Amino acid sequence: MFFRPSGTAGAGASAYAQYRAKLAEGRTRRLALRAGLVLVSAIAVWWLWNWPTALLVAVVVGTADTVYRWRRHEAVRTWRKGAIGERRTARMLRPLGRHGYTVLHDRALPSGRANVDHLVIGKTGVFVVDTKNWHRGKRLVRRGRSVRVGGASGGQIVRPVLYEAGRVADTLTRELGRRVIVVPVVAVHGADMPLLRVAKASGVPLLRASQVRGWITRQPATLSAAEIAEVSATAKRLLPPYIT
Repeated sequence: MFFRPSGTAGAGASAYAQYRAKLAEGRTRRLALRAGLVLVSAIAVWWLWNWPTALLVAVVVGTADTVYRWRRHEAVRTWRKGAIGERRTARMLRPLGRHGYTVLHDRALPSGRANVDHLVIGKTGVFVVDTKNWHRGKRLVRRGRSVRVGGASGGQIVRPVLYEAGRVADTLTRELGRRVIVVPVVAVHGADMPLLRVAKASGVPLLRASQVRGWITRQPATLSAAEIAEVSATAKRLLPPYIT
């Protein structure tokens, strides 16, 4: 079960909703098959031995089937892991609120099904932060200007956040009547990453999630307090929570 700690409300909501939907798919059929498997196993063991042994076998078979199907249900685990990663990033970004930044989580774009994991607005600008919660075996490798993570190129990885940042920029620019620059950033959990230089793919920084907050605050100041308030109000109005 997921809980929403104060300051991270909404983070990972859409990913968690997908997790629940994927988990529910075919649930009745899975339960019926499991019940049949347990029943047949128990009857066979009871017939050959005795009912205590049959009960034990039923429990073991039911548990084994549950674990087996859970491991095979990759989509469920992927969405759940994504939601956990977004919650962790949200907690790491939370202190920005004490320094005049607005931090919004899981916001819907004006059209389409894409969503923004985290939107940060403050004196150093507007940032779209995309969370990646990778397993520890995945390694980020940098060769010259190119970046690869596992079998994927850096360009493939940052394509969604570039799209999201572009849509947010277009939306805010059109509404406010002046150009609003939106900077895309990738916050990474779990993977093996270089400690020193910032790795970039198509100009997008790929940072350890724990580094994102500091990286944002170290950027040059570009917005006044009045502009922060105006951009924040507009973003809240035009980019509503993805899950309401």
